[in-house]
Amino acid sequence: IDLRFVANIDPRDMAEALTGLDPETTLVVVVSKTFTTQETLANADAAKAWLAASLTPEQLRKHFIGVTAAPDKAGAFGCGRTFAFRDWVGGRYSLWSAVSLSCAIGLGWGAFEAFLGGARAMDQHFTDAPLEKNAPVLLALAQVFNVDGLGRHARTVAPYAHALRRLPSFLQQLEMESNGKRVHRDGSPVGHGTCPVVFGEPGTNGQHAFFQQIHQGPETVPAEFVIVAKTHGDKTESPLWANALAQGQALMLGKTTDAARAELLAAGADAAEATRLETHKTFPGNRPSTAIVMDRLTPAALGALIALYEHKTFVEGVIWDVNSFDQWGVELGKVLAKAILKDVAAGGPSAELDPSTAALMTRLLE
Repeated sequence: IDLRFVANIDPRDMAEALTGLDPETTLVVVVSKTFTTQETLANADAAKAWLAASLTPEQLRKHFIGVTAAPDKAGAFGCGRTFAFRDWVGGRYSLWSAVSLSCAIGLGWGAFEAFLGGARAMDQHFTDAPLEKNAPVLLALAQVFNVDGLGRHARTVAPYAHALRRLPSFLQQLEMESNGKRVHRDGSPVGHGTCPVVFGEPGTNGQHAFFQQIHQGPETVPAEFVIVAKTHGDKTESPLWANALAQGQALMLGKTTDAARAELLAAGADAAEATRLETHKTFPGNRPSTAIVMDRLTPAALGALIALYEHKTFVEGVIWDVNSFDQWGVELGKVLAKAILKDVAAGGPSAELDPSTAALMTRLLE
């Protein structure tokens, strides 16, 4: 089964996803908790129009499925069948539900069931393991200490497995949307740091990009390496994971100026050249990294990994006393976008629109 996803409201995203598909053999699954999200419905309209150009209305309903906490709205939209989930399930915590219907179809129920089983095993570990051996708790405490104890307000995640290349983006939403908050649950100011900026790239790509900064930049950025011993077949990928180990070692040990100078002189540099370059080749070291290691990226291992990060995020929210399950910052943007689109439909900025946004709208409407 060819499984394709569309999330961006940019029409190009949908156009690329539909390229080469046959409407008669294509099933569209629309996932929206409320079935009112502007971006999702815009893409759903585009997909429905594409299907409608080749199918009868009766056929179209069989090719259009909704996954939602508002099944009535999905039915009214034209979904021939709906799969429901609870309205209290937030999007970033919802992949264990019918939200992953497309994955269950594309990967097969056996793989999806194993995925859920891995998550359940991590759930059990989280509830039963003592705090000093509890992986989500330990990861959370390390991050809270780095943020609030040491003033480190960024963290990089580098998965050394191509199949996990989207993990940093997933964690950006999971962690930053959950704990990027400035008030406690009672509404009072937090008065300290909360979620750090999370960013990353798969290794070894990141090594040729931002790793320069985490090794020698003036600010310490904790690093997290997710290492898979066997990423493809039965052969251990030592050239891949050796790089991960080397990065952690370099961050920890660094290189002294004396050592850098000695290397330069041993390589044939004269004393003046060694003096010029020795500080450039000095690494401060003592920079923290965490390694999460697995033998293979099986469905169960992936389920456990994602559940690990979910529980970690929850623990941090408890310690910081913030609500990890709301996202008012996201809601504000949606409300303002609707008002801007209303002005666009009217032909230009309204008198109430601020000058900066009005000028940008005018430029884009030219």
